[in-house]
Amino acid sequence: MKRLQLQVFGDSQLVVNQLLGSYEVKKPELRPYHDYAKKLMGWLDDVTIQHVPRKENKKADALAALALSLTLSDQAQVTVCQKWVVPLPNEAEGEENELKHLVAISEVEKEEWRQPIMDYLCYGILPKNSRRRTEIRRLAPRFLY
Repeated sequence: MKRLQLQVFGDSQLVVNQLLGSYEVKKPELRPYHDYAKKLMGWLDDVTIQHVPRKENKKADALAALALSLTLSDQAQVTVCQKWVVPLPNEAEGEENELKHLVAISEVEKEEWRQPIMDYLCYGILPKNSRRRTEIRRLAPRFLY
């Protein structure tokens, strides 16, 4: 069997210290998330959690700045797709619940086949490879996003 390892980097010093056990979780609405994270961490052989100040994490900072800069008109409707990873808070505490909610894990480097199509449909971004660019232009009209 493979030994499962996970490195977690977070820009919230409070959350990092709560997961490390240095601080306690005081807000009751956050307790289920903390407990579930600890449960997931228990399944892995080796978990390291490290605080990264936002100023040292340029990519996350740029993404956050981009999200803040996007504005929607009052008429715009945004469809939110819900994926529950944490059991709902109203489930009985202390009981061992069956896993009703799944966590998907995939390789970070491996690009999903749909991503270039979504990038083109949403933002007009095409791959640099000319053959792939032509393929995306040809496939995109068949999809709705």
